[in-house]
Amino acid sequence: MAKKSDNAAVEPAADLNARLAASKEDQAKAERWFARARELGDKRQFDYAVEYYVNGLEYWPDAVEEACKALHGCAVARKQTGGKKPGFKDTLRRSMNDKNAKQAYLNSLWLFGHDPENIGFIEGVVKNASRLRAEDATKWSGGVMLRALDSAPKPTAKQFQSLVQHAEELGDRAAARGEVTFGVEAYQMGLDALRCWTRKLPKDQTPENLLRGLSTKLTILKGKYQDGESFRGSIADTEQQMALHDLDRSVQTEDRVGQLIARAEGEYTQDPDSAGKLKALVDLLRKQENPDLENRAVELLTEVYERKQEYRWKQLADDIRIKQLGRELRRAVKSGDQAAIKEKQLDQLRFELAAYIERVEKYPTDLRLRFELAVRYFRGGRFDEAIPLFQSARNDPRNRASAGMYLGRCFFRKGYHSQAISTLREAIQHYEHSDDELAKNMQYWLGRAQEEAKQVEEARKTYGALLQLDYNFRDVRDRLDGLPAEA
Repeated sequence: MAKKSDNAAVEPAADLNARLAASKEDQAKAERWFARARELGDKRQFDYAVEYYVNGLEYWPDAVEEACKALHGCAVARKQTGGKKPGFKDTLRRSMNDKNAKQAYLNSLWLFGHDPENIGFIEGVVKNASRLRAEDATKWSGGVMLRALDSAPKPTAKQFQSLVQHAEELGDRAAARGEVTFGVEAYQMGLDALRCWTRKLPKDQTPENLLRGLSTKLTILKGKYQDGESFRGSIADTEQQMALHDLDRSVQTEDRVGQLIARAEGEYTQDPDSAGKLKALVDLLRKQENPDLENRAVELLTEVYERKQEYRWKQLADDIRIKQLGRELRRAVKSGDQAAIKEKQLDQLRFELAAYIERVEKYPTDLRLRFELAVRYFRGGRFDEAIPLFQSARNDPRNRASAGMYLGRCFFRKGYHSQAISTLREAIQHYEHSDDELAKNMQYWLGRAQEEAKQVEEARKTYGALLQLDYNFRDVRDRLDGLPAEA
């Protein structure tokens, strides 16, 4: 458990809207804890990794990219490998209501790290990050909480109300600071929570009463941005104003992009061990989808990976290359050149297969990575390798339905039609939506499996129901018309 410390502020600044800031000295201390945590995570020593991340976050509470996301990954992996949840004594010793704001935040992170699906612990992180004014951590944990509520079988109105309140307060503080983009994102998260609340608890009228006020704030803030009022006026340094403003723009002149990159390169060169400065530079290099700039980013990330042996940098380099291959394939499709399309498809599949095989080897308990690898095996026709991965990936709530759909399709392609039917039926039964694209695909492949299994009447019902949802879906009309006539 992290000790209470006087090295950095334990309460937010006197300005209630100000962000919590960590000094360079505290960031350096935190980075040492984070580096050790990453080593422990790679060795699958998840209990220790969580502890080290929490200890580092004592010095740098708002280190989302450097620690919070990685802590979440370790927490999920720890749970999947049988890690025990916190006991009653743990919750007493690590109170999420500690008078010291930072200690309450660290306690919440520790509990969340030992039970990442506990919405109460996630809410504790959101509440205490907000209380501490660790703004990036508040927004990140709010997103985690929203996904958890969306996946939960019985979320409560109180939980939704808490998330909406913290999202609105986060947006209010950002608006007061003049951080328009951040404020818009915070308000949007609140609106997304209200929509999820309405969907999960349709009889509750509270979201409707809150929606107008939050929508109005979002509209006003967007209007200020469109009128040209940004947060530059609150910053004394004119060059810093322009840099911060331009970083939020999706379209920039080549000259301005070059200036921003040069600035980021200079900052990184002065502090080459800073993960944050490296990430900022790489984000700029890849932002314009310029192959030359992206290749520079890949070279930089590869050099850092080889120097530090931190796999996350190679993973980011591979992600850039995957996006490049995707663009090349889209260009080939647009040209209509079938030979080029086939070549680009094979290039993309080969690279992604190698990348995800390596990632699963590095993080064998990460079910999301197992799902992604299984999808690539499926695309390559390697169904025997895909099936066990999809079976394990169904344990991840985020991909349960998609994994079930792909698993059914694997059985279908193998000719195991009975298994395909039962798998797809189960996936449909547990999927909460009935009319989105995934739901329609599950229905379609269920009908295909029933058709192949000579279950004509069952196939007729399945195709008929799908026809009522989407009259033009795939070739469902032709398949329905092609079924043998009823006796």
